[in-house]
Formats: sequence, C-alpha cells, structure tokens
Amino acid sequence: MIVTVQPCFHWIGFHITSYLLQEGVEVIGIDPIETNQSDFLYMYVGRNSNFQHFFQKKDKENHVQGTEEEASVEYVDQHLLVRKNRKAIWVKLPSLYGEWMDLNRLGIQDKDQLKSWIKEKEAVYIGDFLHDLSKSLLGDQAFQLSSHVEGEDLMDQRIEAVFHSLKLLC
Repeated sequence: MIVTVQPCFHWIGFHITSYLLQEGVEVIGIDPIETNQSDFLYMYVGRNSNFQHFFQKKDKENHVQGTEEEASVEYVDQHLLVRKNRKAIWVKLPSLYGEWMDLNRLGIQDKDQLKSWIKEKEAVYIGDFLHDLSKSLLGDQAFQLSSHVEGEDLMDQRIEAVFHSLKLLC
C-alpha cells in the first residue's frame, strides 16, 4: 500500500508520515518545506527508502503513477480528508497534542498551561489518535476514536516530550 500525506511536515502530517513509515508503509509526502521546522522534520524521514517527497501535488502527479491501492490523507482546517478505495471521508479532529505542535498558536508558554489545556479540551495524544486512524487507513474498519484515558504520569511524560521536541528547533 502507498499513502500520500499532505502536508507531510505539518506537525500532524509528520506524525502520520512517521507512524506509517514505522508500520512499513510506503509514504509519498507533499509539502512545500517553507519553515525551519519543516526542513528539520524532513531530516527524520528523508532518507527512509519507503519515503518520497514532492514540493507540490502537481510534482507528484507528474512523477508517480497512481494505483488502485493508493490512499491519501490530507490535513485541512482541523479535519483529515482520507481517500481510500475510491471513497472519501472527512474526519473531524479532536483536540490533539504531541511533539512538534504549535504551542504559540494556542498561547501556551509552559508545561502547566499545556497540562491545563489538555484537561480542559480533553485532548488526545497524537500517537493514540493515529493508532485508531490506522485501523481504518490500513485495515477495513470504519474510523472510530477510542476512549483514551491517560494517567498523570503518562501525561507528564508526554508533555515533557512536547517541550523537548520544541527545544530541538532552537
């Protein structure tokens, strides 16, 4: 199976790309790489033999022949447009958190603020969300978000990882 992810270096797209590559799926990433973060994230997946990158969708269409088994995931305004088997579904994203997220956009400046935001929004960790999405994308199940209750210790570890990822960009 081949999955096209667009934009593949937005923080959510990057997690989708990484998850699929770890599952052994071929990924075609589309992203203009216009930010330092995008450029940095490219270094994590760029040399994976199952990954191809194109700056624009048109470039991909000019160089790669589409197949029946190809799926695509596109991040659009807090939704994912998932195309598979000639069907398209829109997945409204819950509040998500994880490494590489844009805390400035949310006005979050420290770990306590992020923890409060997670609790207030009942945010789901991106890895947990992708585990549920993969059942639909890689299998034949309809998408369903499972209930994800995490303990304080796990939440604190994940929050620590979010801030650690952002330090790598400095």
